[in-house]
Order: sequence, then structure tokens, then C-alpha cells
Amino acid sequence: MTEQLPLTIKASSDLTEKFQKLNSNLNKLEAQLNFHTLTANWYGDEEDILNVMLCVMSSESFIVQRELLEKVNDNHMKIEFFSDDVLHCAQKQQSECYIALTASELSLLTEKPKVLADFLRIKLSKVLNLIAHYYQLPTI
Repeated sequence: MTEQLPLTIKASSDLTEKFQKLNSNLNKLEAQLNFHTLTANWYGDEEDILNVMLCVMSSESFIVQRELLEKVNDNHMKIEFFSDDVLHCAQKQQSECYIALTASELSLLTEKPKVLADFLRIKLSKVLNLIAHYYQLPTI
């Protein structure tokens, strides 16, 4: 039996089709960031663990997701923009962040695919620090 980690990272299907190594990069990054959040003491109370889902997506998928969330939100979830390209949804100890890769970022990553892993590490670490601020947790 495998236990679910508190931090999960996914990508939209249009991005996984565009970047062959995206899923393997995200799997490695998920392990690293779970370790960083653990060492930053995000999970001190085992009865009340914050679960975080990060989803990296194209700008087009981001717009569709935003519109969907606006339609289905029944006020049980707090929805806010951390920035133009980061949408945060919070409900008790559940946090979901939808992160758009802008057209210029996608262009850069298409031209220089070797920077994909480092780019994602930096961008997702910044998003996790925004989540840390939101929940008053230590930054990573």
C-alpha cells in the first residue's frame, strides 16, 4: 500500500504532449519539494496535515480551469489569484494551485528544453512560498 504524499504535482495534458520529459521532471521535483516542506516543518501536526496540489498548465488550460472553478464554486472554497498566472483555491487543510506557463515562458522552454527542470523548480518553489505565507508556515 502506498501512502499519498502531502504535496502532489501534475501537468495539463497539452503540456505533457508538448514536453516529453515533463512528467519525469515533475516526479523528481515532487520528491524534492515534499522533502523541503517536511524539513521546513509544514507537517508538524500529523492529525492536521496540509495537502497541496500544484498543477502546471498552458495559458489556455489555465483560463478553462479558472472559468470552471468560477462556475462550480459553492463558497466552500476560497479562490484567489496569487498573481496573473497563479490561481489558489483553499479549503480547510487542502490547497490547490493552478500555475500557467505564459506564452513567453513556453517559447523559452521550447527553444531551450534543457532549462525545463530548473525553471519548474524555481517557479514552483515561489508558488510554495506563497502558500506558506497564506497558511503562515515557514518558507522553503
